[in-house]
Amino acid sequence: MPENAIKTMPEMATELGISAQTLKNWTRDFAPFLSPAGPLGESARRFSEDDVFVLKRIKDHLAAGLTFEETAEELRNDGYGVSTNGDGQNGALTVPNAQQGFGVLTDTLRVMIENQQTVQNSLQVNRNLLGVIIQDNFNLKEENAKLRERMLRLEHELAEMKKRDQDYRLTVEQRMMRLENMMRAEASKTPWQKIFGG
Repeated sequence: MPENAIKTMPEMATELGISAQTLKNWTRDFAPFLSPAGPLGESARRFSEDDVFVLKRIKDHLAAGLTFEETAEELRNDGYGVSTNGDGQNGALTVPNAQQGFGVLTDTLRVMIENQQTVQNSLQVNRNLLGVIIQDNFNLKEENAKLRERMLRLEHELAEMKKRDQDYRLTVEQRMMRLENMMRAEASKTPWQKIFGG
């Protein structure tokens, strides 16, 4: 295990955005470019800063469409994995099988599905919000219609009250005029008319 180990397998997989199985495949297939797994094996592997950099380079190369062999060649050109084994040959890269290729494809599809799900969730939230706004708009229209109807009813009642008030005032004025005429008529009578009538 490297002395400057900083990342566990789950942490590294999360940081790269790939599955733990794909990361295990990469650590096996690109073993010449990474630090040794350590005495506890792959399950307890820790990744150094150099490992983190190499794995990110591997991901970038594979995402760019390079094959495993081309990716290994790029890493060798960058000076990684140039150690020799017992027969003096450079460390060989294990050629991935079809299942490992499917693992990379599966990770890519999983990320696309997650992104699509996020978009769908966002659209659903927007639809829900639009539904609430439309419902509120309908509710406001109903409330406005009720208020308008009430205002019309109040205006009608007020007009009727004004008409009744005018009719009452006219009736009172007519009575007062009759009383005034009667009083004038009485006042204009002579004392004899008042006594004997007429």
